[in-house]
Amino acid sequence: MARRDSSPWSFRVATVSGIPIRIHFTFLLFLVWLGWPSRGSEGRFALLLVPAIFFCVLLHELGHALTAKRFGIGIKDITLYPIGGIAMLTGRPNARQEFWITVAGPAVNLVIAGILFPILLALRHPMPSLGTDMQEQGLLTALLEANLLLFAFNMIPAFPMDGGRILRSLLAMRMDPAKATRIAGGIGQALAFVIFLAGLLLPHAGLMLIAVFVFLGAGQEVASSVGFSLVSNRRALDAMMTQFRTIPSGASLATASGYLLEGSQHDFPVVWEGDVQGLLARDDIVRGLTTEGPAAYVAGLMRREYRTVLPDAPLDAVMEMFTQGDRSPILVMVERRLLGMITAENLSEFLMLEQARVRRLA
Repeated sequence: MARRDSSPWSFRVATVSGIPIRIHFTFLLFLVWLGWPSRGSEGRFALLLVPAIFFCVLLHELGHALTAKRFGIGIKDITLYPIGGIAMLTGRPNARQEFWITVAGPAVNLVIAGILFPILLALRHPMPSLGTDMQEQGLLTALLEANLLLFAFNMIPAFPMDGGRILRSLLAMRMDPAKATRIAGGIGQALAFVIFLAGLLLPHAGLMLIAVFVFLGAGQEVASSVGFSLVSNRRALDAMMTQFRTIPSGASLATASGYLLEGSQHDFPVVWEGDVQGLLARDDIVRGLTTEGPAAYVAGLMRREYRTVLPDAPLDAVMEMFTQGDRSPILVMVERRLLGMITAENLSEFLMLEQARVRRLA
């Protein structure tokens, strides 16, 4: 499963093939809860089984990640949560690449099951049975069952599960990717409705929670795909702002705060003799006024690292940059000359206008 930004509540525990492996703090709380002494032997069994299952989940995500790397798609990290693992892609694969990247995850679970099956036969352990409690079956049998269930669950043809992405990739090989996403998303939301009804009738709170997760995930994926389709074949210069204020590096924070109050602009390129020196954000101004006072120079508080693109850069690549967690403006420049600026807000406005234009032409 892919995501767009790293969680601030996670920490790195390892690095595999250059990919940081992170654990969310809620996963550790979950393990503490499982191992609580009052839970007895059942809790101790779960304390062994759950980390083993999550190791399989990690291998599943590494299957996605390492396949993506073979296609040249970047991976920011893999994070383990109580609900599973999530890998962050830093690029957008095409339909064929997405198919193989997605298939690789469930394939790992099948390989693990294929390894465990002959081991259980050799040890004469019982085979998995859905009607039998996992604790009664033993650790290896429960682990085999868990991998088979992980495979089956992930192959449900609904976003954000792997099955939904496989369906979308197969459709996208034959039609427009946005249309393929809408079809796959519609199927996913229909399945979510059926799962929710099943959970309501049984009743089963877990099924209803999964249904909500699937429904929202499918809707989010469709919205993202529609957004990227709107910027297809468009360039950075099409969406950049050209009317904005810059601040001389020798200006004071009093001047910067005055600029901030004059309009809706929150981020200011800092320049010296026409060259961009850095970027001053609203938070920088507030922090500087608090710590250093209004007489301090903006040069001491500006961010010297900032993102730039050429005016003919694909707009979908610019949009991808905003989905990776950093919401700071992107400066449109040729060599050292500043031509424009793209913010998350004005890109959102550009998408709304494009959507209105497409609807009018439809």
